[in-house]
Amino acid sequence: MAGSSAFDRTGVEKEARAALDAFLDGLNSHDLETWTRTLHFPQIRVHEGAVTVWQEPEEYIRGSQAELEALLASGWHRSAWDEVEFPQVSADQVHAQVRFSRLDAEGRRLAVFDSVYVLTRQDGRWGVLARIGYEVS
Repeated sequence: MAGSSAFDRTGVEKEARAALDAFLDGLNSHDLETWTRTLHFPQIRVHEGAVTVWQEPEEYIRGSQAELEALLASGWHRSAWDEVEFPQVSADQVHAQVRFSRLDAEGRRLAVFDSVYVLTRQDGRWGVLARIGYEVS
C-alpha cells in the first residue's frame, strides 16, 4: 500500500489491548478521573442514535457523573470483555471490535453490547479516542 510503513502488528496489538484493558479497569474502578486518564480528547461516542463529543477531560468528567450514578443505581458493578478482535491495525491507530457485558456484583449478566473502539497512539501514549456501540441484549 502506498504511503504505509512497516510496523510490528503484534506489538501494536499488544499495546492497544493494554490500553483497552486499562479503559475497562478505569471504568470498573467507578472513579471518573481514573477512567478519563485512559481516553484521548476530543473524545467521541456514538450511541443510542446520537453523537457526543467532549473536548476536554474536565468536561467529560462533569458530563459523565450522572451516567455513572445511573449505571451504579441499575445494579451494575463491573463490565467484562466477552470478545476482542483487531480487524484494522496501523502503527498509531487500531480499531477494536468488541463485545462486552455489564455485570452485577454477583457476576450476573445485565446487558451485552457490541462496539467498535478507536484507539490511537498520541504523544507516545495509547488511549481510546472514539466508541461506537449498541446494546444487543
